Amino acid sequence: ECDEEELDELTHVSSLERAAHTTLHLVQELRSSTAEMSAFTSTQSSSNTTTNSSSSDSKNINSSNSNNSLLPSLHTPLPDDTEKAQLLLKLAPRIRTLEREVVKCLVGRLEIVLGQMKIRKMEVDSDVHDDDDDEGSKEMKKAIEDESLLMIGHCLRGLALLGTGKEAENTFARVAIMPLIRSKISMGRLDEGGSRGECAGLFSLLDDIAFSIASTFGSVLQLSEGIFAVSKNDEGVKDVPTQSPLPMEVDLVTCGVWVPIATALMADTGIRMAIFSPGIASILQVGTTFLIVFDIMLS
Repeated sequence: ECDEEELDELTHVSSLERAAHTTLHLVQELRSSTAEMSAFTSTQSSSNTTTNSSSSDSKNINSSNSNNSLLPSLHTPLPDDTEKAQLLLKLAPRIRTLEREVVKCLVGRLEIVLGQMKIRKMEVDSDVHDDDDDEGSKEMKKAIEDESLLMIGHCLRGLALLGTGKEAENTFARVAIMPLIRSKISMGRLDEGGSRGECAGLFSLLDDIAFSIASTFGSVLQLSEGIFAVSKNDEGVKDVPTQSPLPMEVDLVTCGVWVPIATALMADTGIRMAIFSPGIASILQVGTTFLIVFDIMLS
């Protein structure tokens, strides 16, 4: 079972998701109030223009008719109540500050949980007696892992609610994936099993990176796909059960895994030249084939 401190952390992260819901409601109300005040201002401006243009004609109306025109009509609509909109516009700076602070807290908590998962994986890899753990120890590790996934789910949903899914993707790439990739990519590893410049070790390097990512953060990727990978039935085609994916608010596989790998391969000039500009057609074909196969495996 989780101790009180861990439960407090989980409660804190869940409260951050609830804060994201509240912030989203306030931001939507602020946008609605801004549109309402803009429409009200434009209406007032047009009515003033109409009044000024017809002022010359109203001088020719007799006094009795003018007195009658001053009386309100039952068909005249009441003016819009803009008190709420004006109040929200005054609170706009505070609402925007709240939005930034909630995003900052969610990103910070996501960084902490991902870092903890990475540390636990390193401890497991360094423990040669890990297979000898009793059932109680295994259940405790499973409970800690499940709690970490719960907290990550709260963070991802909160960031997606506020339209800042890119923050989640960038955080996952920066904290979880890029350090792992940098620890494995090198020219020596790229040429492993062949002569210099042949990129014979490219496929084994990519396979090792994929295995390390899957073993450390595979559960996080599955969680993200389960939350955000939504599909809908194709319309206009009868008796066809195909599914078309909707745009993902948070795509950790593409932006959090593949983009960092491609960036790491392109960042080093020697590695980039060896893979993508070797000057030898056969080596270029082998490197391209390895990358296509790896992309298929990753997807």
